[in-house]
Amino acid sequence: MTSYSVFIIDASSRQPVEAELLDTIGERQLLDWQFQWRRTLETYLRRLADNGVTRQGLNWPQSWHWDWRAKVDEVRGLLGHTGYSVICRDVTQGMMRLDLVSRTARLDGQAGKPLVYIDYLEIAPWNWHESYADPPLYRGIGQVLIRTAIQRSFDEGFHGRVGLHSLPQAVTFYEHCGFTNLGTNPNEYRGLLAYFEITTEQARAFL
Repeated sequence: MTSYSVFIIDASSRQPVEAELLDTIGERQLLDWQFQWRRTLETYLRRLADNGVTRQGLNWPQSWHWDWRAKVDEVRGLLGHTGYSVICRDVTQGMMRLDLVSRTARLDGQAGKPLVYIDYLEIAPWNWHESYADPPLYRGIGQVLIRTAIQRSFDEGFHGRVGLHSLPQAVTFYEHCGFTNLGTNPNEYRGLLAYFEITTEQARAFL
């Protein structure tokens, strides 16, 4: 396990805060997810339900059912799959799972070339936008993880190429990160998730 120093933003003071980037999703991170993320999420979901928001509603968090322990166990020991975590003040603030071997690029000019595929990326619920929860604690965690995926792509010799399928609620985030939206495919994820990809030039611009 390797640790890197990164910076995220304290949402209240708008000042940078030092955080830790781990090149793994370990048991400590899974315990944080199980006992802190989930409890906070349950509070938010009850609040939404009390306000008449249903699971089918646009304001219901679309990653509410994600099970990070299952996601880690699914690829445990498999070469070409890895995870990253962002830790701040001894609490896990975000996690990401990457696939380094199974996907290739689709954009014109790089179609068929290898890329880093982001299987899952999620930040702790107390860092979500105000429409879901209380004012967020930290900002910039998603950008740190995107930067990490891009850098891993360069390290693997994939020239910064990264792809992913986005939940509808995250589309604007990936567009702001400079990804190209290739739209949905009825043969993938029941046609519900748009596919995004970033080119070498876009990746360098983001970095």
